[in-house]
Amino acid sequence: MEAPPPGSLDGVFTDPPYFANVQYAELMDFCYVWLRRLAVDTGGAFDRPSTRNENELTGNATMERGLDHFAEGLSAVFANMARALKPGAPLAFTYHHNTIEAYYPIAAAVLDAGLACTAALPCPAEMSASIHINGTGSSIVDSVSVCRSTGTVSRAMLASSGEGIARLVRKDMEALRAGGVKLTKGDMRCIAYGHLVRLAIWDLRPSWDRAIDTAAKLGAVARATEALGGWARVAQFLDETPSLGPLFEHRIAEDVRGYDSGGPDEVSF
Repeated sequence: MEAPPPGSLDGVFTDPPYFANVQYAELMDFCYVWLRRLAVDTGGAFDRPSTRNENELTGNATMERGLDHFAEGLSAVFANMARALKPGAPLAFTYHHNTIEAYYPIAAAVLDAGLACTAALPCPAEMSASIHINGTGSSIVDSVSVCRSTGTVSRAMLASSGEGIARLVRKDMEALRAGGVKLTKGDMRCIAYGHLVRLAIWDLRPSWDRAIDTAAKLGAVARATEALGGWARVAQFLDETPSLGPLFEHRIAEDVRGYDSGGPDEVSF
């Protein structure tokens, strides 16, 4: 399949692997061994004894594929997608993981592609029916990240502290509960991760150097995420019991880091 011409797509919507959450090829082999016995193969698709591929892009400890491998593969894919998008057109993808470190390759890939993340929208996933995560504290909520090369972002969506990010998470929680979703601590954590990574991308984008090595990129994302307070700081402001203090940030996005304003309530990039 030929790559689309540069600047030709109105949008890209995809669902990349969630690092090591699912070994897709190993899972597919369970079905493949039966399908290849039944299929009438005229194109050679079932010639191989397994669906495993040396180019598959997932974290895999037995194959010594860690965050660096995942980050480099995602960066290549996201850069190709961004190149094919029209200016300002969205690259939207879903993601969630129980550890914040698994989000660092996502941030590095978005930055390598020259994009900003303008939204992280929580969305209940099909994992609500999953038996293997029952009782593990895992989340059933994905973050749908929306990324663009240029455009505007609402000032209300920018925050620089755990308290401000908690305000955004609370707003998402209210919307999900209004839709009948019963949230767990794991869900709250993954919603916060989506915002932490989105804001880390925002902070890093003006000075991002895609020429540095992968380990340095992941380190830069980790430091930017920690500077925002990380999950531990956000969690302090998500106690569901009444508090004597306000759970919001008075000065949301006071520092717009050199970006021109696109209007009183938005920042252009």
